[in-house]
This record gives sequence, C-alpha cells and structure tokens, in this order.
Amino acid sequence: MWFAVWSVLVVATLVGAALLGRDLWRKARRLGAELSRASAAFDAASARISQAVAEAEAAAPEVCATIFDDPTDLRERVADLRLARAERAEARRERHRAVAQTWSLDGWLAGRRAARAGQRTQP
Repeated sequence: MWFAVWSVLVVATLVGAALLGRDLWRKARRLGAELSRASAAFDAASARISQAVAEAEAAAPEVCATIFDDPTDLRERVADLRLARAERAEARRERHRAVAQTWSLDGWLAGRRAARAGQRTQP
C-alpha cells in the first residue's frame, strides 16, 4: 500500500517538475527575445545620441578669453546676442499667446456653439 502512495507522489512530483521546467524554459526564451530587441533599440538610441552629441560639438559656440579683444567688437557681439535673445523671447510669447487663446472661455464657448450648430443641421 505505501509503495503505491509513494509511487504516485514521486510521479506527481516529476510531472510537476517537468511542467515547471517547461514553463521556465519558455519564459527564458521570451526573455532572451526581449533582451535582443532591447539591445537593438539601445544600439539605435546610442547611435542617435552620439550623432546628436557630434552635431552639438560641431555647433558649439566659441568660448575663449576675450580680455584682449577689441571692446567695440565685444559690444557688437553682446548686442547681437541680446537681439537674438529678444527675438526668441518674442517668438515664445507669441506661442504662449496662441495657446492661451485656446484656453479662454470665449474661445471654448464659440467652439461649443459651433459644435452644437453642426449637430442640429445633421439629420
């Protein structure tokens, strides 16, 4: 009698171990495939980042000591930089204004009325 009980327990344990091993093997294969895809994505991102770094280094502004340069040239350079900064600020203000207009209650109300008018005309 005990021989039959132990035989069933051993067989059940071996079947469970086989099922567990098969499940782990499938998960390991899926993990390997995902790691392969992640590696390819990482390589592509690394190439894009190195290209962006190279472009940034090529377009880097000149940084050097200007203590012995002509003051007139330096004033012109500062004026040019201030003008460029003012232009960027104005462009940013325009973008912000355009976005803020979409947030206004009047703009929302006009859009809502137009949407309702469009719903009424459709059969």
